[in-house]
Amino acid sequence: MVQVVFLARFTVGALGAWPSEHLPATRVATGALAWFCATASAYLLNGVMDLPEDRANGSRRPLASGALPARAARRAIAVLTLSALLLSVFDLGLFLCVGGILFLGWAYSAPPLSAKRRSWSSSLSVTVTGLCAYGAGAQAAGGEPRAGLWLFAAVMSAWMGLVGAFAKDLGDIPGDREGGRRTLAVVRGEKAARTVTAVCAPAVGLAFAVGALLYDPPLLAAAVVLLCGAGWISWLCRHPATGRERAPYRAFMVCQYATHLAIATVLLLGL
Repeated sequence: MVQVVFLARFTVGALGAWPSEHLPATRVATGALAWFCATASAYLLNGVMDLPEDRANGSRRPLASGALPARAARRAIAVLTLSALLLSVFDLGLFLCVGGILFLGWAYSAPPLSAKRRSWSSSLSVTVTGLCAYGAGAQAAGGEPRAGLWLFAAVMSAWMGLVGAFAKDLGDIPGDREGGRRTLAVVRGEKAARTVTAVCAPAVGLAFAVGALLYDPPLLAAAVVLLCGAGWISWLCRHPATGRERAPYRAFMVCQYATHLAIATVLLLGL
């Protein structure tokens, strides 16, 4: 599911810069494949580095569950990384975006940086990763970006960094504590992380609505979807329940899919 949303970001980035005079389908498909290889490599690297924490949290990720051996994952990381770089080398902008996410994947998951260990560095790296995704799609399409492209790219990247990064920590506290991480939820407690998530979600949604109204009114429909999801997440954070620690993050993911679908619909209809 993680790869699906990464491709969704790439897709709306491409649609937001799709040239009207021709259809660069092969170019976009090659870029999408390069992007998939890069994100899959970063995801597997994170899985390898997070094995102890994931097992402590009862994660069902392939490596933590034993469905994928760590040795096979390491080989796949090497193949996917090389493939991503080779597939993107035809376009400097795309190559930089692909190289950027490969670097961020390493910086987030592996020593010596291990950005995942602290909420602020995790939030920053996740936000920049989002910008790389939309930028990669726009580069692959090669057209003139519409007015709202960088608006929804910035907003949805902030959604990842200011909402998703904190919501994810709510369900990972035992493993994060065991792994020595210094996330907000570990250092200040679950209540603090819930409060930040509950405030940031509607703030990002409102920023999207205001930005759309000012710069690209057709995107207001997608902003409404995001605002509805933000309200849902905020409510979940303010009404915690035992066994429902991961509910805000699940809501965050559902809202991501719905908002990207709404953005893609607006772009495809040419509104």
